[in-house]
Amino acid sequence: MKHTCPSCHNKIKSTDIKNTNKKGIFFEVECPSCLTWIRLNKTQEIIKAAGISLLLITSLLNIFNIQSEYSSIFSTVGFVGILIAMIITFFGKHEAIK
Repeated sequence: MKHTCPSCHNKIKSTDIKNTNKKGIFFEVECPSCLTWIRLNKTQEIIKAAGISLLLITSLLNIFNIQSEYSSIFSTVGFVGILIAMIITFFGKHEAIK
């Protein structure tokens, strides 16, 4: 999926990205056109991490059969978690880092 740079409004292909930074849960990339560092909105990045964590926790609970009578609930919560993470990954708003 191509993202648009919030600074120069050019489309960015993932193969064109050369420089990346990871600061905690925040993942930053440098626009190849204007060299501005961009990332997902902070709130969206936190919600994305929470969705992935939900998937991980519920998957581990299902794998190790912890409270197996709730496995269908764990599966549903895990599915919702990954759905949230995927929606934010594909449709999230990017912002320039100042």
